[in-house]
Amino acid sequence: MNVTAQTAHPRLDLIVEQTEREFRGHTFNGYSLMETLRPMSARTAASTETYEGFSAWDNLVHVIFFKFNLTRVLGVAEPLLPYPWKEGSFPPIPDTSDQAWERALDYAELVHDTYISALNSIGEERFSERIEEWDCTVREAIVWMPAHDTYHVAQVRNMGLPELQRYRKDR
Repeated sequence: MNVTAQTAHPRLDLIVEQTEREFRGHTFNGYSLMETLRPMSARTAASTETYEGFSAWDNLVHVIFFKFNLTRVLGVAEPLLPYPWKEGSFPPIPDTSDQAWERALDYAELVHDTYISALNSIGEERFSERIEEWDCTVREAIVWMPAHDTYHVAQVRNMGLPELQRYRKDR
């Protein structure tokens, strides 16, 4: 994704850029979600031997679910079906193999790309629509999405996972 791509609504350009940066781009907050997770082994990603008892994989599926759900609200979820896990905030991860980890990462990219595409073509009249299950508007959910990715990157990076206990290369 070219983070300088223009949306149908210039007011959204900064949000789209920040959403892209926090998911897989360069971010001032540190590593993006995919920069953090892509190099991780499936074994490490599935480990619940963390400070909070959640795995990095749990966090990925959680982030994917909310972005998937917003694509459904925006009416563009069809290419993402069937959803590969039980729907919900932190569902069980039944398969933690290397292949399942790759599929999860690839599916996350697909969900993200579908979501960004929806943002690039959304009509401004959609902003005020309510998302009752989240008790917010579409606009509020769009504004929240990059912060949600950032929060979970920080959560994963602070889990104490051995693969993440190294310094950034650019330090």
